[in-house]
Amino acid sequence: SQLTYAQVRGSGLANRCPTVESQGSSIPVKAGSRIQNMCFEPKSFAVEAETEPGKKEFVTTKLMTRQTYTLAFIEGSLSPDPITFQEEDGMDFAATTVQLPDGEYVPFLFTVKSLLAKGSGSEFKPG
Repeated sequence: SQLTYAQVRGSGLANRCPTVESQGSSIPVKAGSRIQNMCFEPKSFAVEAETEPGKKEFVTTKLMTRQTYTLAFIEGSLSPDPITFQEEDGMDFAATTVQLPDGEYVPFLFTVKSLLAKGSGSEFKPG
């Protein structure tokens, strides 16, 4: 069932990616396959920062951007052996700002523009 505009407005749900319910143990990829309407919704951002003089490490941050950091409608080609995704189109970038533990703001462009992702095998599996 779908939500009404009044139910979604102000709830933060408009920025959420849909989830895929698992049926079976894998999804095989055939040559010439495509993914359409893929969505990326990061759960957290870590930034490399100097924690002590001369020492850098990744630190957790507080998201300052208001519900506009999800990348949606991503599409691209898939190929098997090894499984490969090549991003080709979509809303593939978002200006994002986070705050470091010391209060410093860090603006950056969150993007998957021209992403080339490779894995092993020729199918998607849970985990």
